[in-house]
Amino acid sequence: MSDVRLIATDLDGTLLDPSGRIAEAEAEAVRAASQAGIVVVVATGRPLRWLDVLAPIADADPLVVASNGAVVYDLHAGTVVRSHTLDVPLIGALAHDLRGALPGLLFALEEGRRFSTEDAWAYHLPDASRSLAQEESVTRRGAWASVLAEAGDVVKFLALHPDADPDDLLAAATDVLGGRAEVTHSVTAGRRALLEMSAPGISKAATIAELAAERGITPAQVAAFGDMPNDLAMLEYAGMPYVMANGHPALLERFAVIGSNAEGGVGAQIRRLLG
Repeated sequence: MSDVRLIATDLDGTLLDPSGRIAEAEAEAVRAASQAGIVVVVATGRPLRWLDVLAPIADADPLVVASNGAVVYDLHAGTVVRSHTLDVPLIGALAHDLRGALPGLLFALEEGRRFSTEDAWAYHLPDASRSLAQEESVTRRGAWASVLAEAGDVVKFLALHPDADPDDLLAAATDVLGGRAEVTHSVTAGRRALLEMSAPGISKAATIAELAAERGITPAQVAAFGDMPNDLAMLEYAGMPYVMANGHPALLERFAVIGSNAEGGVGAQIRRLLG
């Protein structure tokens, strides 16, 4: 067996198959890693309300890093262990600057299990099994000034553009934000561009590094799996980084490539690591 002590895996496009579920072969590999004493971390951009897909690996007792590192969640207790929130006045300033530089943006806030959006927001669902009624039950809509005024603990600030290229929008927004927030995206070209913003310094990588250090685990002992720009820092941090064959071109150029999520690439590589 390799010297891996922690495995961190993204969900969508990575551990989840194209139908949005964890295949049994993948679940078996994750459980085997846990039984071998390896710490399992699920690191996702998903909010807390979209974590029901983890049921097949609940027995592996994974640490769950949600909302791109802003939240650490105890899956069994159903409680938030720690969170890193965005200052609401800062969100207001960022939104003002973004909208001034990039007309056409629409804004939304992830607040724990509540999703707050502008009236005109048009969001997509993460998988075909999630009904519109389910999402509507946790969504609050209104004018942006009202949404901001009533905001609670915001873990992620979202900006949607119906026409822009995701990579181009990310580059432009990075310039506008000037380091005042972490910004990334996790969508492929051809889909609506969606920016995901977290508090300065907060990312999947930063939170995984905290969890690893608390357990005496070094970056060289971490294996990480991802497919999109919001996984980049995590892959750079890990001593054993792997990108899915279906991953973003910018990642495919930089890291070891394994099978796609349709082929069970994560599970196959975990089995190789376990030897």
